[in-house]
Amino acid sequence: MIGFKAEVWADNWFALYVNGELVGEDSEPITKMRSFNADTITFRATYPLTIAVVTKDFIENDSGLEYIGSLFGLFKVGPWFTLTQQIGDGGFIAQIRESETGELVAATSSDWRGYVVHKAPLNPDCEKSRRPLDECVSRILDEPEGWRMAGFDDSNWVRATEYDKEEIGARFGYNDIKWGPAAKLIWTNDIDADNTILWRSQASNP
Repeated sequence: MIGFKAEVWADNWFALYVNGELVGEDSEPITKMRSFNADTITFRATYPLTIAVVTKDFIENDSGLEYIGSLFGLFKVGPWFTLTQQIGDGGFIAQIRESETGELVAATSSDWRGYVVHKAPLNPDCEKSRRPLDECVSRILDEPEGWRMAGFDDSNWVRATEYDKEEIGARFGYNDIKWGPAAKLIWTNDIDADNTILWRSQASNP
């Protein structure tokens, strides 16, 4: 068994599995407003590593919207309050190193493959609806059986799309980590509607 250190930043929440075992998850609950933060997770495992991650952008319900018609969504702008019911966006970056050597063994990039299990709204014109659960359309899928394991076939999953930090709006913890050049901010090609995504990657002994 070898010791590893994973550094992860997600908008808004993640859970990290290695070789089928949960090794850590976001220390901030997804229900916390503006839950942006970086986490460092240590774990022990043997090569080859099958890396599986669940990422979730915050949504209040299956409509895919956030800050729906409540005081939670009221922000003061000058002398006025404005309701910020909106479609949120996501983003995720991670790197894994051997603890003893510091050798980089995995980093998020367009080589990672993703599977969207919650997508909403499919009709973004419902963004300001007063009845979002009735008017916003969603697509919700089950997690594929065995997707965290080494033998799972992810060849039909989509490749990740890489973004820069301005596109994602990466902040609040993002700069607490010294990201190597190989680590890229990723999501699918739809940072707005794709809310829950399963990710997979592999790492061999460097």
